[in-house]
Amino acid sequence: MALSDAGSTVSNAFVTQFADDVLHLSKQKMSKLAGSIRTVRNVTGSTYKFNTLGKGGYIKNKNRFEDITVMSDSSKSLGGSATYTGGTAAHAVATATLNNYVAGEYVDDFDMFKVNFDFRQAYAESIAAALSRAYDTEIVDALDSSSPTTTVTASGGLTKAKFLEVAEGLNSQSADTAERYMVISPAALTDLLADSGVTTAADGPISNSALATGFIPNFLGFNIIISNLLNEASTGVRKCYAFQKNAVGLAVGKDVTAMINYVPQKVSHLVAGEFSAGSTAIDVTAIARVNVTE
Repeated sequence: MALSDAGSTVSNAFVTQFADDVLHLSKQKMSKLAGSIRTVRNVTGSTYKFNTLGKGGYIKNKNRFEDITVMSDSSKSLGGSATYTGGTAAHAVATATLNNYVAGEYVDDFDMFKVNFDFRQAYAESIAAALSRAYDTEIVDALDSSSPTTTVTASGGLTKAKFLEVAEGLNSQSADTAERYMVISPAALTDLLADSGVTTAADGPISNSALATGFIPNFLGFNIIISNLLNEASTGVRKCYAFQKNAVGLAVGKDVTAMINYVPQKVSHLVAGEFSAGSTAIDVTAIARVNVTE
């Protein structure tokens, strides 16, 4: 009885501070990829549909009082000198299925008496980091399930030449040049740092920054993200991705929350964090897959 009472007394303070720590750290250690894609929060239900409209055309010299030919129906005939140029913009829906994620661990009641900031921080950091990895894995799985219009499959590591090929591929699809990202593996970053075409003195600030920090934050219009969660296309070949922000979607049903529950059978508290989210590719013409030999 004494242990149970003491555990309850300690846990009240622990619960409040632990929840604050997890929420704070989940923002600090938030998914590396979640901020780089189109995100919708407070989703209800098990799925979310991202509506998209393909690239359409335009009318030149529309006749007075004539109905506008909408981009999704270019078959309408136009009178006089009016012309419609461009393709038919098809309406499409990309569906994200929400998955539930939980990360937790037991804290022994005897340890609760010895709780200090470092102890609590360690648990909170571990749980927040696990949830961040879950977010990133959800997004990588969506990229893996997509069929990008642009693929760079040449053997070898990541080079300036491959960056240029990716940029050309996205440009040829008229993908927005703003907010472009490329997520690469640590080995791919090493390839870039070893490529004289990237880090030569002629590149000035790029060279200085790369050599000083061992990291290249952006290159050729792409913000670079390093991830250990990218999967292999085949043995020794890693799949890296480039994309425009609105080409990939993330639907969040329940944002990260923290909880602590006492489990009498274990004389311990279960500390955990959870969230619900789903990701999907929205526009494959603005996504590129780059195979990198490691």
